Amino acid sequence: MFNQTARQLFDERINKAMEMPPGELVASESELNYAAGMVSYAMFRKDISHEEAQLMHLRIQSARQNRVARLCRAQRVATT
Repeated sequence: MFNQTARQLFDERINKAMEMPPGELVASESELNYAAGMVSYAMFRKDISHEEAQLMHLRIQSARQNRVARLCRAQRVATT
């Protein structure tokens, strides 16, 4: 299990990526990759189980897919 500080930092990274404008691809990926690195390190240290890591990676993937959808919508609006 992530400790309270690590969990808060993980949540902040996801939220920060989600709050960025759709076109900020590099900055948002940096935040999501930071969160993924935290999960990998916690799993390496055996602080979290494989199942917990999978759920956290699903949250990261969901945030990434949400950003892609927002970018597609923004591009569609810009071209019409």
